[in-house]
Amino acid sequence: MTALGSLTGGRRRTATTAGRPHHVVAGRLALGALAALVLLALLTPVLSPHSPVLRSGDAFLPPGSAGHLLGTDALGYDLLARVLYGMRASLFAAAVVITFGVLFGGLVGVLAGALPGWADAVLMRVTDLFLALPGLVIALAVAASLGASYRSALIGIAVVWWPLYARLVRGEIRAWAARPHLEAARQAGVPWGRRVVRHLLPGVRPTVVVAASQDVGGLVVALSALSFVGLSSPAPAPELGAMAAQGMPYLLTSWWVPIVPGIAVMLLAVVANYAGDAVRDLLRRR
Repeated sequence: MTALGSLTGGRRRTATTAGRPHHVVAGRLALGALAALVLLALLTPVLSPHSPVLRSGDAFLPPGSAGHLLGTDALGYDLLARVLYGMRASLFAAAVVITFGVLFGGLVGVLAGALPGWADAVLMRVTDLFLALPGLVIALAVAASLGASYRSALIGIAVVWWPLYARLVRGEIRAWAARPHLEAARQAGVPWGRRVVRHLLPGVRPTVVVAASQDVGGLVVALSALSFVGLSSPAPAPELGAMAAQGMPYLLTSWWVPIVPGIAVMLLAVVANYAGDAVRDLLRRR
């Protein structure tokens, strides 16, 4: 399921391939690759051979040119530097949206799940309203109304992402609250806050970790989609989707200009998705 499909609501994968040796090996490799990509993103200012927004050579130098491993674009910007910074921006965006979704959506889910009655009804009706709307359209509308910028793209995606965590956490809270030992604690007069902090939140945490890990790839593609249509940082900011869009006119003459950032998006998404599956399987085996 793609990230664009996930913006419309149904993004959680439920099928499991846990226990297959080849899948376990692939998952571990993906986790290692994702860790390497995150480390690369953190060290990009040190490792980048050139500035991503300053001309560093002739235009349209092909990959493998001296001093330009991935070539240059139409303005002479080094593609390796721009891809590194673009991957950094994509991973940071995914981290920000997931953090907001877990904190805000998780809070809504905890309150709705632990406070049955009118509070649950009101919070879930609001959540369902967001889930019923076409996520991609809402993200595009929010980003467009705020003006093209990196922050606007983050806000647009975050607005449609938090309800998914709210619904997930609410369901887990309700399931845990119905367990006999928690029902006994409630009848014994254990304070509501203590039950939530000591029992409900630890029970929900593994599910949230799995969901967050599986969201990284989708969020990378979602941000790339918004930047591809011009709703993120304006040029010459190094964002993978925008770089691919700006390079499309040169696809037949200088293929590497749009293809290299496209490959970077695909690499991030595939590695993140496999890593998310590996996290899910590791937690299920515990």
